[in-house]
Amino acid sequence: MKKIKLAIFSSIVFLFVWTGDTLAQNVPFPESNAVWKVSQTTIAGPIFSYVALCGDTLLNGTSYAQVRSLQVDDQLNITSSGFEGALRNEGEQVYFLPSWSANEYLLYDFSLQAGNVISLYSPVLGDYLDRQVDSVKVENLAGQDRKVIYFQPTEAWMPVESWIAGIGSTYGPLGRGVEPFPDYGGELLCFQHGSEYHNETLIECFLPQLPESCGIVNAAPEPPITLEPLKLTAQPNPSGNVAVRFATNLKQLPEPCNLKIYAANGKLLATVANAQPETMLPGDLVLGQGFHIATLESERTERVLAHCTFMVAEPK
Repeated sequence: MKKIKLAIFSSIVFLFVWTGDTLAQNVPFPESNAVWKVSQTTIAGPIFSYVALCGDTLLNGTSYAQVRSLQVDDQLNITSSGFEGALRNEGEQVYFLPSWSANEYLLYDFSLQAGNVISLYSPVLGDYLDRQVDSVKVENLAGQDRKVIYFQPTEAWMPVESWIAGIGSTYGPLGRGVEPFPDYGGELLCFQHGSEYHNETLIECFLPQLPESCGIVNAAPEPPITLEPLKLTAQPNPSGNVAVRFATNLKQLPEPCNLKIYAANGKLLATVANAQPETMLPGDLVLGQGFHIATLESERTERVLAHCTFMVAEPK
């Protein structure tokens, strides 16, 4: 009799564990009203960005959720947004269609198990790379038991990437696969989808409130007019003896800014006050050969609004 009871008890425990794992694997990826905060580490300091799923769209006859980059002010009010691409779920697979391409690629596969190897397309590399799953766990995150997939780092000192079901990668929702290197790569800080909130940091992590119109399917007859995200470029790049001109994609900066020039080691070389949409490198500033970083920073908060890298080549 004891053996029978023990067998029944073991079966119940196994069924409970098995069912919990199954439920954890089926937490769906968001399809609307979700927002992520990501930190990108650069030599000039961290840059924070926000990514949101906001609104549906029909592309190539297929329904997608819009992926948008958000620009926010100091009070986390959304001042503008840019279309990054579109996302769709297919079972445990998540696909992404970038704004610059007619072809989608596999973003996530939450059916992976320990030992599996997955080939992931990387836009920054323009090629595929293989990542191997180290382990798979079930963890209670953001109020639900979720499947968490841990990948083996390519080097022991590299940060370990994990995929969290219904949330995405610890490298950021779109930055998965490629381990961070100087001036590229991200770290997920926090995430919110409705009442679900997940914080990867040890301090409070604040997110912008998405507008009520987010998620309305093709509500507007014409797309809303939005400002492009602020971008900074250096021309010519690489430069020689020719003066370097820094230009933004906007005709007017959102607030008073300083243009700062940094060396590759992070040393501040120059500050140009009252930067304009087009600003010349000071004529009395002589830069050595090699890699440099330019940033546009708010005069009031010193927050980095845009940045770019440029090379100074050997004079001809």
